[in-house]
Amino acid sequence: MIRKTIPLLFFIYSINAQIALPTFQGVHKPHTTVAESDSQTFSYTGSQQTFTVPSGVTTITIKAWGAQGGSGGFWSNSNYCGTGGKGGYSTGELSVTPGNTVYIYVGGQGESHSSCSERMRQSNPLGGGWNGGGDGDYSYSGGGGGGATDIRYGGTGISNRVIVAGGGGGHGNAGNSTQLSNGGAGGGLEGQTMPNSSQYSNRTPGTGATQSSGNSNGIGTTGTANLTGGGGGGYFGGGAGANSTGGGGGSGYIGGVSSAETIAGNLTIPNPDGGTMTGRAGSGLVVISW
Repeated sequence: MIRKTIPLLFFIYSINAQIALPTFQGVHKPHTTVAESDSQTFSYTGSQQTFTVPSGVTTITIKAWGAQGGSGGFWSNSNYCGTGGKGGYSTGELSVTPGNTVYIYVGGQGESHSSCSERMRQSNPLGGGWNGGGDGDYSYSGGGGGGATDIRYGGTGISNRVIVAGGGGGHGNAGNSTQLSNGGAGGGLEGQTMPNSSQYSNRTPGTGATQSSGNSNGIGTTGTANLTGGGGGGYFGGGAGANSTGGGGGSGYIGGVSSAETIAGNLTIPNPDGGTMTGRAGSGLVVISW
């Protein structure tokens, strides 16, 4: 009798065909949205600007610079041509919700004379800078106060301000004192009041605003005495000078943010272009990063 044998290869193939070999899959991880770090800069436009919080972002860092008061012009001696007080600086972190709107108000520089060789304007006051700068005096106008720079969240009213960088006061023209002709710097917890000299006791520079004194609407006082500058805008607005002097600076504010700092414009502050500088010249600026 002849036996037939099944080849070993066929036998092994048959076994493998009947056994389901295991398969391996990677572990599934849930998708998480991670916001990329970035920044956005807002320059002066003379109107409200907005920033929409990106997806995944819950905290933004704000850096704000206030505006300078108006400068230039002389009454009796161009050697005592005044300079507008410089804007201050404020920074802090704000807790936000993705998709919400942040409202940005970048202050404008107070109106200036064209140069120290221009005689102070009569019956045509120099206007205060946008967002709170007070006008110069109507008779012979000093410089307009610088506007504040502020951020508002949850609404557009002044009660919604979370951070403010104060604007500087506009120049006056004391005629025989450069110091009294200059406006006070804005920003910090107290805007600057220019120091007075007993020799000119009848000339009182505008008072810098604080966290609780000055104009509560944030607008600098308009000059009412001859040759005086307007007050700077701020959390509280700065006062106007008396008898040919410069306006006071508006105050800064950091009560609505964390990890915060506010610095007056007569001190060393960060320069947005790198390094440091003494106060902000010209109009204000805002940088938001996340």
